[in-house]
Amino acid sequence: MSLTKKGNISLDEFCRAVHGAVWQEPFATRFARLSASGDRRGMVGMLAEMPHVADLRPGDSYEGKDEAQAARLYEKSLGATMEPGVEHVKEIRTCNILTQALFAAGANGRVFLDAIYERARRSYSLRAYASCLRDCECMLALPASFYDDSAENVRYFVQRRKECLQLERECSRKLEATSSRKRGARGRTFSSSSSASSSLSRRSSSSGALPNVDGKPHGYLASCPDSVELRSDEARGRHLVATRDIRPGTVLIVDRPFSFSTDASALGRNCLHCHATLKLEDSVKIPCRDCQTVAFCTEACRREAWEAYHRYECSIFNYFLKNSSSNERQQTSYLLLAYRTTVVQALSLRNGAGTTCALNPDFLRYHVNARDKDDDIGKECADLGTRGTYSPLDYRTVFQLETHCADVEPHVNLIRAVEAIFLAKCLISVLSKLDVVCTAETFVSLAAAMLHHLQAINCNAYEIVENVHDEATRIWEPRNVGAAIYPTVSLVNHGCYPNVVRHSYPNGIVVVRATRFIGKGCELLDCYGPHFLSEGKLNRREFLWKKYRFLCGCDACKQNWKLPLPETTCYKCTACSEPTDVPITNAGALTNRRCAKCEKTVDLKRIEKQLRKSIQKRLSAIAKMYYGNYRDALPLLFEHAGFVNKYLAEPNVEGIKTEQCIVQCYNFLGSISV
Repeated sequence: MSLTKKGNISLDEFCRAVHGAVWQEPFATRFARLSASGDRRGMVGMLAEMPHVADLRPGDSYEGKDEAQAARLYEKSLGATMEPGVEHVKEIRTCNILTQALFAAGANGRVFLDAIYERARRSYSLRAYASCLRDCECMLALPASFYDDSAENVRYFVQRRKECLQLERECSRKLEATSSRKRGARGRTFSSSSSASSSLSRRSSSSGALPNVDGKPHGYLASCPDSVELRSDEARGRHLVATRDIRPGTVLIVDRPFSFSTDASALGRNCLHCHATLKLEDSVKIPCRDCQTVAFCTEACRREAWEAYHRYECSIFNYFLKNSSSNERQQTSYLLLAYRTTVVQALSLRNGAGTTCALNPDFLRYHVNARDKDDDIGKECADLGTRGTYSPLDYRTVFQLETHCADVEPHVNLIRAVEAIFLAKCLISVLSKLDVVCTAETFVSLAAAMLHHLQAINCNAYEIVENVHDEATRIWEPRNVGAAIYPTVSLVNHGCYPNVVRHSYPNGIVVVRATRFIGKGCELLDCYGPHFLSEGKLNRREFLWKKYRFLCGCDACKQNWKLPLPETTCYKCTACSEPTDVPITNAGALTNRRCAKCEKTVDLKRIEKQLRKSIQKRLSAIAKMYYGNYRDALPLLFEHAGFVNKYLAEPNVEGIKTEQCIVQCYNFLGSISV
């Protein structure tokens, strides 16, 4: 198989070719030895010597602009016939055709100018003023240098620019008038602004504002309050523990992603940069200026994405999409995430304008040595979170993430090493066009970094989700948008009965809240996938061992919790919190019971009566949720959760039902879509 022809070799083909060559002696034994020792750089260096790798020259692979198609679509939009009584529907359909024309058109051509202005004008006629302003912003951000090849083109550009400026002023006045009426109706006084920029601030696809952590910020954990602390031991590694009693709903982590990516299925429905949904009524799709594949919700998102990472992936984007692996998300979102993680840090020396770039020698230093962490780097990272600031945007926290490099099977490391080499070759191809020279030594360092990130992502990446409302069930269901590295969230260990839950917010931010009471000294526990309600202990442990290389020892596993639960749910002693031997279904026949541990008398009849009243609070909350009053439901759920925590032993159905309701309420307050 020839691997030298540009643009014709896919990642799958490359992997098959290298894999077949490596599993021949003496290469197989040599690679297995490097894998077992965790020698990441050695694995990459060995593969780099092979002809298949040395000959690889990946070319551009992306869906470029098509001016002829753009012109046809624009003409189609102008020729759409008006049907009586359906003007509004017709305008929306025309806007959709114009959007297709925009994505096919190059930003330096007349079709783009015509289509962006026409879509803005039609949005104005639909009274979608915010959408109109976003199109105007996109048009006004175009540089005149795109059109200075002839005087005629310059005049045309200036004319369209004047028309957009006029449309922008009219939209701003309309929005200000609408805002003034709303302020007057509320009887409140707010500071006013007539600037278009206030209307064009990045949209939120969230029903609630981004929360802050509850309590005083932690001195070293930048994303946490002081109600948690970082600890470490041999059995559990690094983990987070409560420093005081924590109530349900408490915000324990607000983490920003170090890097993020988008699933292939979400490229057309979500902004590539902030992940806001593009399916709401006031949304517009802003195209990349170079490719047809990705979309943005505002010109600001397009510009920020281009400067930070998209300029280094745009021309090779199809390499992340056209792979035949059955695990599609692994082959798109995770590969793109590893690539961006490298780009974000390796090219962090770019100037403010983003016009030049250079490889960051400090980044390469982390991946020069054969082992995971040399002494100097280990010392730099050792105190993060305890005596030094642990920030999600600090690359050292990413470098610290567990990789299990030496623990996984050699064939797994081989697959990731080949993927890493392919990604490094792609990056070097892109950098060569930007006059960045990469030596053979630099290539090995970049490939070792890609491999490190792929390994860390496999056991540390988290989903970015948006919640979609099912009208039939009235339930908010999560839908994957992408993946991200959250270094602080990665400090939370797994439990098959978790006490925290994650929710995505715009811009990839994740919020972690307590779902039930967490006592002082107890560990924060997330769920990495298998929950005891859905999987048996053996299946859970098998999954966790294969993916994360640990044998779960949470309460659900140690005590082998099983469904159904009602027969095993018992009351707790309010004095010592020890479970009694009385199931709640039998308590009505008793008046009191002496605790076997502390000998305090427990009035079971009174507690049973209070339980029935407390359950009514949960049922009332569910009624409010049914009609969309999630904020009003939360206080009732918290009250019931307090009663359950005080009187009922775990696990119990009431606690689980209440936690699920709390999660549903926060699903509504996080990122949502239609």
